[in-house]
Amino acid sequence: MEIKDLKNISISELAEAFNLAFSDYLVPLQLTEEQLAKKMKNDGVNLDISAGAFENGRLVGFILHGKGSFKGLPTAYNAGTGVIPSERGKQITGRLYDFILPILKEAQTAQCLLEVITYNGPAIKIYEKIGYERTRELLCFKGSVTKEPIPLLESFSLNEPDSINSHIYKSFFDWDPSWQNSFEAIERSRNDLNIITAEKNEEPVAFITYNPETARVSQFAVKDKYRKQGVGTLLFQELQKSLKHDISIINIDSRAFDTISFLKSIGLKAFLSQYEMIMKL
Repeated sequence: MEIKDLKNISISELAEAFNLAFSDYLVPLQLTEEQLAKKMKNDGVNLDISAGAFENGRLVGFILHGKGSFKGLPTAYNAGTGVIPSERGKQITGRLYDFILPILKEAQTAQCLLEVITYNGPAIKIYEKIGYERTRELLCFKGSVTKEPIPLLESFSLNEPDSINSHIYKSFFDWDPSWQNSFEAIERSRNDLNIITAEKNEEPVAFITYNPETARVSQFAVKDKYRKQGVGTLLFQELQKSLKHDISIINIDSRAFDTISFLKSIGLKAFLSQYEMIMKL
């Protein structure tokens, strides 16, 4: 078995291995080549710092790493680790990390970051053995907005701007988005995302960004002084009208009690929880 980086891998080879590795996952995941390419773009995947295990020239295991910053530190984000079913039990994940960690350290990466489903005990055990530690729990929601429609609030207007003003919107948050929902990820995937804002006197007071193809919300937030006035509900109802099917939003900090309470109040339900884990290098 040969372990090497993935800088010369084709998207078709990668998609084949990815889909086979995740075909029997706790939450089965199958992506087209185009969908995988978009995921990699959103996650900032850099194949020079990603690792693959090859058997007779065939990709049988991999770690896809995104490159960027998280909480102010140079970070490698694990955007996907998988081993095809026939090759499991050979400690391939550990061997991939043995190969890639020196490369990450040489690139002055300060930490590695990932998310793992909370009831995926075997994977958690492997990651903790490698050196990861749990940092927080993240909740995922989906469903349709069932709250009674409300009229456009007096003195507020809705808008769909072409650009995302991250400088302004960051101030609306009281918890940190995960890697996949960070402002850096949104900038990488900007062409695939839409945005709706609620404005007062032409100034944004709330916003929501989403992918119209997948109905997945990347971010939403309401400026502190405008919360509990129906603005957030208004945005989600407007989103629901444009999508016509279930909305999903992943990786809400489990300590963001107001956000979680709001999502439940409009009809969304938690369907999955994950641990965010970090390994310092």
